[in-house]
Amino acid sequence: MLTYGRCCSLLVGAMLLAFACAPAASSPAPAARAETGAAPAGSSAPANATLQRLIDGARQEGTLSFVWGAGTLGGTEGLQRLTQGFNKHYGLNVDVRFTPGLNMAEMAPRIVQEYQAGRAAATDMVVGYAQHMLAMIEGDAVEAVDWAAWAPNVQSPAAVAGDGRAVVVQSSLAGITYNSSKLTGDLVPRRLQDLLKPEYKGRIASTPYAASFDNLAVPELWGEQRTSEFLQQFADQIAGLIRCNEMDRIASGEYDALAIQCSQGEPLQWKARGAPIDFVIAADAPLILPLYLTVPKLSAHPNAAKLWINYLLSREAQDILYEANFSDAAFIPGSRTAPDIEKLQASGVQFTTVDVAFYQRNDEKDMARMLAKFQDILRKQR
Repeated sequence: MLTYGRCCSLLVGAMLLAFACAPAASSPAPAARAETGAAPAGSSAPANATLQRLIDGARQEGTLSFVWGAGTLGGTEGLQRLTQGFNKHYGLNVDVRFTPGLNMAEMAPRIVQEYQAGRAAATDMVVGYAQHMLAMIEGDAVEAVDWAAWAPNVQSPAAVAGDGRAVVVQSSLAGITYNSSKLTGDLVPRRLQDLLKPEYKGRIASTPYAASFDNLAVPELWGEQRTSEFLQQFADQIAGLIRCNEMDRIASGEYDALAIQCSQGEPLQWKARGAPIDFVIAADAPLILPLYLTVPKLSAHPNAAKLWINYLLSREAQDILYEANFSDAAFIPGSRTAPDIEKLQASGVQFTTVDVAFYQRNDEKDMARMLAKFQDILRKQR
């Protein structure tokens, strides 16, 4: 989830081998699907013509290439299934090429630098959270797309940010991961504040990057003073700092819990494999972190990239994403992430969406300052 750069050479090799050995998607029959036949409901003929032009353009491009961290958007298996579904969906035979590479925080400035230098983008699409999207939007490095005019799956206002420059494809939930064999019943933490109780001292971990605490510290949520006071106490409770993907250290019992967990995807994957791990949304820190895709202005294959984004918001693709990494877009009907949000909302919990607009209405430089401060506080226990 927030992906912080996690792949080893063996995993990279395995992923590249899996893609190299995967059978090429066969060319579907030319019969048009609903999306390429009659115009989508509420759209006009020109909108359908725009979609057809993109399909024709993608067919000429013949390739779609993207670079991001291993495991993102379903990892190797998920991407293979998405590729097959994408080609079938549009009647294409596009060669989809994935290369594990820079993490989100590194890729965003690279795309801006490439645009400013007039060089082709390193990837046809960029994945990232709100802060990464905002950096590229402010750098004028990504394309503004009128999704409503042609993309039948990108019609919800909740899907689009930055005047069409970014599209939400998944909803990550911040929370608490815990060892379900060691913390049961009343010992299961439901709030971050619970973790300050004496029975948790020396049994829990946090992250070296103080994940999501900068979001809590903005004036509309906890504020800097309350967040700082919490972290001063929390730092005395924790026994170590680990990354959000180090679930083995929770499953083994080295730590009983991790907070703040970047996303629900990683712990729920381990739970599904039978590990003694579970995840809860902290009721006093209910944050939804949208994961976005965007198309660089200097993308080598922009037609295929835009079609891919539209496909990812189809119910079919969302189901693949959830099966691969237990995350989907909560605003799309049929979402399996949405019920967890709705359950807390029914009890009166009000979620905050940490989207592009969130960063635009808060001082990003001040958030960066606070994040560095919070990281120093957590490190004091080392």
